[in-house]
Amino acid sequence: MADEGLTDPTLRSTVVVPAQPGPLLALVDFERRRDDIDDVLDDMFGAPDDRGPGAVDAVLLIGGTGAVVAGLTMSLPTVLIVGGLAAAALGAVLPLRSVLRHAAMRRRRSRLSDRVGHGSLLRTDHPATAELVVAHARLWAASGALAPAPRDRVQSVAADAAHEVASLLAGRAPVTPHEVAYVQARVDALTALVETLADPRVGDGEAERRRALVEARQEVEQIGGGSSLTEAATLTRDLLGGDDG
Repeated sequence: MADEGLTDPTLRSTVVVPAQPGPLLALVDFERRRDDIDDVLDDMFGAPDDRGPGAVDAVLLIGGTGAVVAGLTMSLPTVLIVGGLAAAALGAVLPLRSVLRHAAMRRRRSRLSDRVGHGSLLRTDHPATAELVVAHARLWAASGALAPAPRDRVQSVAADAAHEVASLLAGRAPVTPHEVAYVQARVDALTALVETLADPRVGDGEAERRRALVEARQEVEQIGGGSSLTEAATLTRDLLGGDDG
């Protein structure tokens, strides 16, 4: 990927579908962010020049450094040394910025490569794929309240839907009616799952396990001969004076 690649609107609207189930990652999240050093350099020397260092910078840097060296070795006037330092500093600004910028770009490419791994790229500049990303995010968030087993199944379905679309489109936007229908079918499926998880009957997604747990608890109470129910019934009889009332 080119250093300036994310200036392309297509790439800025692209997400990464991880190889393993997980949230979709926007490529723009890997762009280099400005830091305090950038702000200090801007305050001192103005906005950065995207053209990079040129001949003037080289002359200032080399000439200024030469003046400083000559001034120190030949005991020349202090003003010459100070002037040389100022010229060298001015000449070093753009080369230094260029080095830092390229280093940051290399780190960004490395982070992006690590995060993409064996994942796929999915463009979201089409309404159908944009809806898919939204449905995936909603389903991922809704699955957090589930027990581990059903949560894994739900997240696996979300991941499969995103992978199927990404592998079909291979970095393209859906164009043909068949492609759009393919994407929309998965949007509808994920949306339906989100609505299912919102149903109060779902609980944590392990109704059978919870039913079995209740039955097991009741058996233990029967074997033990008591529970809060039997205690409440006994207390009621005692308060009412027993069978003589």
